[in-house]
Amino acid sequence: MNGSVSASGGTHSIKGVLLPKDPADLFVVLYDLLPERPFLGLTANQWHADLFVHQLADEICEEATANGTVDTARVEKIFGQHGEKGIFAALTGLDQVLGAVNPFSGARCPSALNKIARRYNEKNQLNDPEGPTTGLLLPRCTRPGKLLAQPTGRPDFFNVHRVTADDCRNVRHIGFKQRNGAHFSGKKAIPIGSAPLLESYDDLKFDFHQVDGTTFYKVSTRDERLRDRIDHVVKNLDESGAEIGVMPESTLSNALYDHWKTHVGTEPEGSRLRWVLLGTGPLGEDDPPPNRAVLVDRSTGETILTHDKVHGFTMGKGQADRWQLPRRPDHERAAEYLERGEGVTVVETAIGRVAVLICEDIKQSTDWEAPLRAFGVSHLFVPLLSSPISRAIRRWDRLAAERCVEVIGAWVVLANSLAVGDRMNLPPENRFNTLVVGPRLPRSLDNGDHVAQFARSENGTELARVVEEGQEGGETRRDPEGGPLPTIVRGGTA
Repeated sequence: MNGSVSASGGTHSIKGVLLPKDPADLFVVLYDLLPERPFLGLTANQWHADLFVHQLADEICEEATANGTVDTARVEKIFGQHGEKGIFAALTGLDQVLGAVNPFSGARCPSALNKIARRYNEKNQLNDPEGPTTGLLLPRCTRPGKLLAQPTGRPDFFNVHRVTADDCRNVRHIGFKQRNGAHFSGKKAIPIGSAPLLESYDDLKFDFHQVDGTTFYKVSTRDERLRDRIDHVVKNLDESGAEIGVMPESTLSNALYDHWKTHVGTEPEGSRLRWVLLGTGPLGEDDPPPNRAVLVDRSTGETILTHDKVHGFTMGKGQADRWQLPRRPDHERAAEYLERGEGVTVVETAIGRVAVLICEDIKQSTDWEAPLRAFGVSHLFVPLLSSPISRAIRRWDRLAAERCVEVIGAWVVLANSLAVGDRMNLPPENRFNTLVVGPRLPRSLDNGDHVAQFARSENGTELARVVEEGQEGGETRRDPEGGPLPTIVRGGTA
């Protein structure tokens, strides 16, 4: 970014860094120039409340909104007069400008900013990928769900996400071309249809073997038992009003993937189903195979994203006995037999910024939490193969989901099967197969729980229905329409 003339025609600079005229590129440059120090105490908050800062910001916003470019000489002068406070004022004004091209804000994009809006639609970023900046600038569609009395840290002050080149490592960032279609528009609730598919261990094959002294386990489906169930699940999804279907872990194989293809690429009359996460399984011919999740568009059959499980599960001593597996390893511990994925895929869509994690991935957060927070992922779909979800006890699955709400601000959908819990004699309050957790909007004024919807299915094809607290001890529900589906909402800037 150093030199005599910037890529967008600017000749003015701050601290030797040229200032591009493009509002998105300029935001990135100024954001990176502003040190973290003012955000560690109250300095940035005092700037944020300063009427003079807002006056400067409004002037920059008005000019850029009218012209589609920024007077960099003016920005250079503001810095010369006001230093870092001036950079903050310019960033505040540019943030207002970029809010007008945020598809999740509900604002109408002025014609002068259409170039930036088209860039986001086509390139999946606000800053110019051929311009003077590195990394990404993305429109905000979520905020961390933690309780805040005031902004803390640079990201909390702005309605865009600055994603550095380091943040992009091990993240595959793509766009789904239908993200700006009519589906998932507005703030209405989006019903989630999650069916267990697996009812017991009879639906699965377990294999334990050793490689170079290490015990591995493989889990695969008995395809003949699931084909008809998939047909029933699709029918239930179509008739339920669900808009997104999420199937659990270990419910997919090469043959079952082909069977799902007979249902996708269609749009039955009256169906509201838009996306389906087909589950996960050992797809392809590699040995060891990946444990791969596939999210598809129902009407077109197009793949929205795939995710290969990054963190394989290790069965510890006694795990096979606790889960009452039909087979036991000769030597404990046993590692999951898979080729691990290299990272996480993040997709720009009409619902928000979407990613998939598989079971152990969401528990082992070291590798992915920071980049997903930097990207501002608004929705996480998480297939599980685990013991039932509990309302009475905050187990690892719920704790991990709630952390995603706290730290990232994402809606999290946990989708489990019935297989592991089939042989466990658990009370109703410890026996759910679907959990949806999300931020409380409008934001709570206390440290209360996040929105949590516990849902249950009674068999492999029934969609999980929400069971309100206090209803667990009542009569077992057999009517598949006896309760509402869990829901999520579209991402936004609130």
